[in-house]
Amino acid sequence: MNQYCRIIPAALAIAAACSSVKAAPLDALLSAAHDEAAGKGEVEAGYDMMNSSLDFLNLRTKSSTTTSSVGDYKGAHLHAGIALTPRLWIDGTYWKRRIDYRSFDAALNSWQVAGQYKLTDAAGAMPAIALRAGAWGDYADSLTKYSNSTVAGTKYTSATVTKPKDRQFQLDLIGTWLLSPQSSLSVFGGANHGRVTFDTVSATARVNGCEYNIAFSNAGIEGTLAQPCNAKVVITRFTQPASSSIDVYKEAQYGSTTLQAGAMAEWHNTDWRLRAGYQYQTMKRDHVDDIITSRGSVAYKHNHVLVTDVSYNVTPSVALFVRGQLMSNQFNGEIPLAYNSLTAEKYHQKYGFVSTGLTVAF
Repeated sequence: MNQYCRIIPAALAIAAACSSVKAAPLDALLSAAHDEAAGKGEVEAGYDMMNSSLDFLNLRTKSSTTTSSVGDYKGAHLHAGIALTPRLWIDGTYWKRRIDYRSFDAALNSWQVAGQYKLTDAAGAMPAIALRAGAWGDYADSLTKYSNSTVAGTKYTSATVTKPKDRQFQLDLIGTWLLSPQSSLSVFGGANHGRVTFDTVSATARVNGCEYNIAFSNAGIEGTLAQPCNAKVVITRFTQPASSSIDVYKEAQYGSTTLQAGAMAEWHNTDWRLRAGYQYQTMKRDHVDDIITSRGSVAYKHNHVLVTDVSYNVTPSVALFVRGQLMSNQFNGEIPLAYNSLTAEKYHQKYGFVSTGLTVAF
């Protein structure tokens, strides 16, 4: 393979890494036990973080099998929900977040809206059953990596992906047993279908001592000399048709289906509430995972998520909370735009973060 052909996988790796940083956020805490009267609801505001002081499990350490790792995480979220009727609950959440990937910061936005309808009430050994439907996704204006990177013998000085985003539509069935006046057990299962897209991928590369601007399209790539060069042989412009082995628009832009199941236990009294939830996800993606395995690499199609939550009522309507989330394969299935054929190797790694804030009931 000549050096110009190497531009395709190398630029994809860098641009996709820029977008590396959820099933819908906090699905591990799903419950069918929304019994609020019509017009009652809640608003939650929180700060999300991971840094060296909080990383007591040493989750952010660079592994021996990958060249980069997730570093600090910080962000904020606002969640609101309201009961339209005693059986119908709607809610939505918005996040702003920034994730340190050692050589650059990724600034992302996430959103989620859903409606949940309770089909039956709990009665004896029978659980309350609810159906939940919603949509969620992630997006960024653009993500750029400016530091030098060498991939397949070619040095890249920057790479940019514009308008990366993902969008999912999801349906879940939830059952909740009331074990006592103060405790409950919930189980859930569901599926979502979504798609990852972007507008453009571009890069700058140094080839044979010259700097080139690299543009990608469905037809292939185009390289244009970025500045005067004194190499012996200077090519001012070149094109390369889309490769059958590397295709940006199949390996970083694709549809996916995710199946999930899990359980959540809750206990509360007048002042305290404790919750612990577990969520398992399995993903099927168009094209990209088959391409990964055909090259002898590992496609990560699963994730185990554990969420624990403790809250304390400082007044009858205001509660403070601390929440932790641990993932077996970092953000796999959590932020789909991050996953593609050349970032998949990072997804063997555990990761987690902590949230703290307050909830106001009305």
